[in-house]
Amino acid sequence: MLAIAACTSGSSDDDDDDGRIQTSLTIDPLAFLGDVRCSSEPGAIRSYVATLTDESAEGGPFTLASSPPIPCSSRVSFTYVVEAHEYTARIDGYAQHAEELAPVGDETSGSPHMLVDGAPVAPRWTWACPGPDATDDAGKLVAKTGVNVVVQGCAPVAGPDDAQRAAIVLDPASALGALRCGADDREVASFDVLPEGSALAPVLGVGCPPAEPVVYDLGAAPGRAHFFRLEAKNAAGDLLFGSRCFAAASAGITVTATCAPLSDTGALELDLDALLAAEQLACGAGASTYTAAEPRPDGGQPGTEVPYVPYVGPVPCGQRALLSALSPGTYATSVAVLDAKGASVLSASCAGEVRPGATTRATCAPSASRAPR
Repeated sequence: MLAIAACTSGSSDDDDDDGRIQTSLTIDPLAFLGDVRCSSEPGAIRSYVATLTDESAEGGPFTLASSPPIPCSSRVSFTYVVEAHEYTARIDGYAQHAEELAPVGDETSGSPHMLVDGAPVAPRWTWACPGPDATDDAGKLVAKTGVNVVVQGCAPVAGPDDAQRAAIVLDPASALGALRCGADDREVASFDVLPEGSALAPVLGVGCPPAEPVVYDLGAAPGRAHFFRLEAKNAAGDLLFGSRCFAAASAGITVTATCAPLSDTGALELDLDALLAAEQLACGAGASTYTAAEPRPDGGQPGTEVPYVPYVGPVPCGQRALLSALSPGTYATSVAVLDAKGASVLSASCAGEVRPGATTRATCAPSASRAPR
């Protein structure tokens, strides 16, 4: 979660207009730079982004909005802090100048993830304040009324030669194509981002257009492929369109997910391998090809406006059949497995619910016992 926090940068403490010191927490580069040079020389740090987490927040730790990119020679202060609350800070250091960086979303998004010329860029250094080895109360960052507490006790948790944090940036609007955002029945009002096959959390109700892309911070997790189901709904909450997004995550890199265009139709995939094995049929002379006939959504009949697929095949045994461009709905299709001479050796029924922009694997079961051979 992000909470917008007031940030100011400069070389002096934050003061009210009447000269009183505001309640604040200040990040001073001297607290974290250590041996890292702040200069324009090759290999030196040039800017940083600071993020505070309120460890005492009701309901559990709460991450505040990150600072904008700050020159490595300047302090940054957070003034929306709560008296007596304990805080931790994360510092991401960049080899780019502050003016070269832009937060994902926009300048006011509070995102800790940065872009350079529109492309994601990963921090080269990361510090934690207090450091991960801090064990006593001396290093705790506690906000005090009328005091500008300067953050101390920072320690590096990643560097140029260390495994750095990976992230995925997913922009649902990239899948819109010719579709439009709006409140009409066939216009997109919101998106749901649903990770597939991973522990990543779904992100629901993303506005259209999104205020900012969806960002998944993967930490130091090893690189792997990530897939996401993208669903687009109208203002009434009806599912209209769907798509699939893909990103190949790598340690220390922020990557942008690629999304297929949103579609209002789906596909049904037939795979008879498990059915044939259960019926003790092997591909060859005993099972050579199969055909699929008349899958209909929700009981639709030929001659109605509900589309249906009248016939598919013959499909070679061992290969999958894809029934595409189907309107959403529940489909059931009859399948006939043929031997090498074209005689039927097995009848089956395959069913599945088609969703927009998705391919559904049909579940197949024998529709009648086959005669002994």
